[in-house]
Amino acid sequence: MQLQTWQDWVAWAGIVIPLASLAWAAGFYVLTRRREVRFQEFERLFRIMDHMSQGDGSIPSKMAAAFELRKYPDYKDVIVRLCRGAELSAGKNSEMLKDEMMRTANFLEGKIE
Repeated sequence: MQLQTWQDWVAWAGIVIPLASLAWAAGFYVLTRRREVRFQEFERLFRIMDHMSQGDGSIPSKMAAAFELRKYPDYKDVIVRLCRGAELSAGKNSEMLKDEMMRTANFLEGKIE
């Protein structure tokens, strides 16, 4: 296609400009959605961490929460510190929770059992 007259240029611009603005809008939408998804992931992680810190939660639910932390490799550093540094009261159920937390820390560090 050769653009020789001003009408050719106008016709070409009539196609290119709308497509360019559509591409820009699509890119902006994708970036916005990506930010929203990251924020939702952070909120879920925060709720899990909050549940882990509550003293009145059951040990099985905390074990499930510790297992769920494996889905957040972006927060590996803080999760590993939490799992390795947690101090739990004595008892068989507490040992089960500590074991699950250590498994989560090992998983995130790449030491998969």
